[in-house]
Amino acid sequence: MESNSIHNQVTQEIERLSGVKLKWPKLPPLLEERFEQNIAGQRATHLWYQGLIAIVLFDLFAVIDYCIGDGNSWSAIILRAGIITPLALLVNASMRWNPGKVYREASVAAVIGLAGLSQLYIAMDKSPASSAYAQAALIIVILFANLVMRLPFTYALSTSAVMFGADLIFIHFDRFLSPVEQTLGIMLTGFSVTISLVANFSFGRHLRLVYLMLLRNEMQSEELAYVNAELHRISNRDNLTGLANRHSFELYCGTLWQQTMADGTLLSAIVIDIDRFKAVNDLRGHLYGDKVLTRVASLLQQSLRGKDDFAARFGGEEFVVLLPQTSQRSALIVAERIRKLVEVAGSPAVESADSSTVLPTTVSCGVATCLPGDPFCIEDLLEAADKALYEAKRTGRNRVCAGEVSRSDGSRKHEELVGSRIGAQSESTLRATARKVLWG
Repeated sequence: MESNSIHNQVTQEIERLSGVKLKWPKLPPLLEERFEQNIAGQRATHLWYQGLIAIVLFDLFAVIDYCIGDGNSWSAIILRAGIITPLALLVNASMRWNPGKVYREASVAAVIGLAGLSQLYIAMDKSPASSAYAQAALIIVILFANLVMRLPFTYALSTSAVMFGADLIFIHFDRFLSPVEQTLGIMLTGFSVTISLVANFSFGRHLRLVYLMLLRNEMQSEELAYVNAELHRISNRDNLTGLANRHSFELYCGTLWQQTMADGTLLSAIVIDIDRFKAVNDLRGHLYGDKVLTRVASLLQQSLRGKDDFAARFGGEEFVVLLPQTSQRSALIVAERIRKLVEVAGSPAVESADSSTVLPTTVSCGVATCLPGDPFCIEDLLEAADKALYEAKRTGRNRVCAGEVSRSDGSRKHEELVGSRIGAQSESTLRATARKVLWG
């Protein structure tokens, strides 16, 4: 439910920010918080690198200004190198600790604003060239704050407003600028503020739009993966009993056979069939028969020993269990546990008062065990368990029988063909020919 709500919010915000009209680049609180968490580290790193470059350039210009000036601008050197630079370095270093958003953006904005105001202070009442230089320097600082450091729009707007206001005061009191130069200076600063804020606004909007699109793609990928996993689970499960179906069993048993053959361990199989199930259906109806199947499947799962044991509905009223690393004796114990549980609790309750017509639910089990290898295949194991099941049926039902695994007909025919070809040869020739026929 929460996931759907977030997905709907993301979709709505994408539509809002993708429109032709300019929309305020701020997301709902939940998405804005998530956006901030995702970009915080990258944003702090960006501010650290860009801030370091800006500090170097700031001090470089201070040295050049001192060298090409009258050589007596010690107040400018002290202000730039003794106050602003250490403060900027301190703020810049704090970005390495990934601070919170308010401190991160406000501290950077404060240092940038202080650098801009210092240009106006240094150039105040010095000369016409200094006054013009102060205007250009202030415009560079505004562009740097809004386009290079990319302060969030509210911080960019506040910083730009402070510097523009300070520029108005500077122009009003500066006695070296003519009215035309004052007007031109105000227009240049105002245009720089307006253009850079528009670009800053568009960048913040575009950044959030890209983030929302990536978030939507990520959420859609997660939903698709969940749907695929659910479809895979459904395709491999029997809808009625919740056990693995025949297709899932065939996929699993081949893999298990190869694994046990590589490990050199025993593999046991139990084939289980509900006794007189057709009579139950005829007597109580198919809905009651479905309840019987569900009850037996549940009891069968309870009888398994752990996650390595595998149970599946083989078809109709027949089930199969694979027990890796299990001897025949242990497999017989598991099969007997299944039989006993079904005998005690396998009959679902009936709605009618007359329960005398309810046939007791029991199962017959056939058990077989082998050591996987070249002489046998998985079909031989299942065939032996199936034969043991029919032996249990033939001898009275509601019992467990064990069967011996023998080679398949294909293996025996191959062996007989080899024997007929080499029967008349000498012992040494016989051995050579046998190796050639059997192993190529």
